[in-house]
Amino acid sequence: MILDADSARPLYLQLYDGLRQMILSGAIPGGTRIPSSRVLSESLGVSRFTVVTALDQLVAEGYLNSARGSGTYVETVPRRDAGKSKAHPEGVAVSDRFEKLVSHRGQALTWRNSLTLNDGSQHLHMATPDHRLFPVHIWSQLTKEVFAEGDFRIVNYREILRPSLLEEQIARHIAVSRGIRCEPEEVVTTLGAHHAVNLLAELLLDPGDTVAFEEPGMAAIRSIFQSYGSRIEPMHVDASGPNPHTIDSRDVKLAFVTAAKQQPMTIAMPMKRKLEMLHWAADRDTLIIEDDLGSEFRYQGGPIPPLKALDQAGQVIYVGAFSMTLLQSLRVGYMIMPRALAEKCRRLIQVRYRALPQFTEQIVARLIEDGHYARHLHRMRRIYAKRQNRLLQILRSDFADVFEPPEFTAGFYNLCYYRDQSIDEDAVLIRCREHNLGVEQLSYYFANRKSPRKALLIGFAASNEDEIEFATKLLRHCVELR
Repeated sequence: MILDADSARPLYLQLYDGLRQMILSGAIPGGTRIPSSRVLSESLGVSRFTVVTALDQLVAEGYLNSARGSGTYVETVPRRDAGKSKAHPEGVAVSDRFEKLVSHRGQALTWRNSLTLNDGSQHLHMATPDHRLFPVHIWSQLTKEVFAEGDFRIVNYREILRPSLLEEQIARHIAVSRGIRCEPEEVVTTLGAHHAVNLLAELLLDPGDTVAFEEPGMAAIRSIFQSYGSRIEPMHVDASGPNPHTIDSRDVKLAFVTAAKQQPMTIAMPMKRKLEMLHWAADRDTLIIEDDLGSEFRYQGGPIPPLKALDQAGQVIYVGAFSMTLLQSLRVGYMIMPRALAEKCRRLIQVRYRALPQFTEQIVARLIEDGHYARHLHRMRRIYAKRQNRLLQILRSDFADVFEPPEFTAGFYNLCYYRDQSIDEDAVLIRCREHNLGVEQLSYYFANRKSPRKALLIGFAASNEDEIEFATKLLRHCVELR
């Protein structure tokens, strides 16, 4: 055995590694007596302390057995003949073996591939805010204030069955900003919108239950319901948004909708359709999960009240999050639901997930309470509106031969239909990924990954106006496949 005195790894660990591998491989058979520490130190040219430290570790882990007065011996380590292993039959790749071990739920949640993963792209990302606008100074100041008060209970799990300060502030904020009247006991904080949907699926669904889901709709959310063994009934989107009358089944446990800005079709559900949706749900005793994604960013006219604001019978569970307005990595979201369900949900969180860190809740609550959050939103809307206008100008001029004139009302992206419907949209997306562009294709949102019309979703929020001009030049290169 050769030990490297110049290696950054200590000599005793090198000796430990070498002996351990020889024992596991069978190079040193079980029952073999290990030479004394003096003999080993002389033969290896290291100190006895190095040898004793390595041997003591191997004894502690069970590779060696040391008996006072009789020496140190190698334990017999069970080994399996790799050629006869049932776990590795001849000709079967290790990856295939592990693929078979993945559960049905795991398969449903790990479907994404290189074309559908869109987390690292920098420019024109269709679902990312500009984190450079985050009020770092204010957040830092509030953080110092919270810890300076010396109430170290905030580092523990909070009493989940009582409303937190953040849940109280959300109840006040949502009444003003979205027209939803609720009590703090009806608000449940979560680790974001996806966590909220997971909670609801776990709380409400049994395998085989029917979930009405927008078609097209958010694929990641669809996969959550599928992972719980739900039967997905497509609720087709028309000019007024998801249409409940396209659902044949009367036995629908849950319905998932994006009413303020349908994802991905960007349609704001009109009043008539909202009332139809509520009546349809009441008639079937169906609960509606309303994800209010992107509702804070409407640039033309005033905010549109969500479906929950019209709910008189407790049919709607409202899901919101701060990921688009603060930082995605904060993982702070919330639900508004009937009090009886909220209590059940709190108990589920207590058993399965505990709760949000109290200090995070405290800081976000004070951000709202002190008016910083409202001012931050106002600033973001003003900046994003300018970026949206610049992107629209470029799309309508430099891409007039590529896309139909895009329309826009709210959110972070434009839906752009290709004029040439024979275009290889996968090839376009691959080139966009190579150029670090975070666009997505419309077909991603359909259950069968096929869209009746090919289109590209092009974002603007995370890029300033100079970056938009730079990125659209790259985009132009990506769509010119010839």
